Amino acid sequence: MDGWGEYLAAWAAFLGAHVIPAMPRIRARLVAHLGRRAYLAGFSLLSLGLLYWLILAAGRAPYVALWEAGGWSRWLVNLAMPLAILSGVMAAGLSGLVLAFAIWAGAHLVANGDLAHAGFFGGMLVFALLGLLRSGLPAGFRVTLPRLVLAVLIWAALLHLHPLVIGVSPLPV
Repeated sequence: MDGWGEYLAAWAAFLGAHVIPAMPRIRARLVAHLGRRAYLAGFSLLSLGLLYWLILAAGRAPYVALWEAGGWSRWLVNLAMPLAILSGVMAAGLSGLVLAFAIWAGAHLVANGDLAHAGFFGGMLVFALLGLLRSGLPAGFRVTLPRLVLAVLIWAALLHLHPLVIGVSPLPV
């Protein structure tokens, strides 16, 4: 499969994994068969795996430049990511995670000026914004010391693992 074919297949798998289980009858059957916890754990692992495949497929797609993302755009991402992580960790409910994805996607969209990554991050931004329209903004935030420590650990892990897992350093040059 060539770069664009893999990219489109990864998108189709990712969207299918989110649209099909969201159908009330299918979701009810899965939850009844697996149990709520197992369903959520399986759905989360599948989503992460497909997201990672989509990220890799975007990187392997042919490079088609759309705009020049200057060095300042990496600063934008590095300033936005702590906010995204705090939103995901501190918010009450799933809407915090969806807000975190919107912040992540929006900042990364600006910093990636090629067709495949613009499609990836732009698509993720639309996907997250639709989720926010459906669920609403977080109703509140639970700021506790353990959550702050968790947010810092997640940020440090993402910063240090990004070059190994994604293949690009997130640090401004």
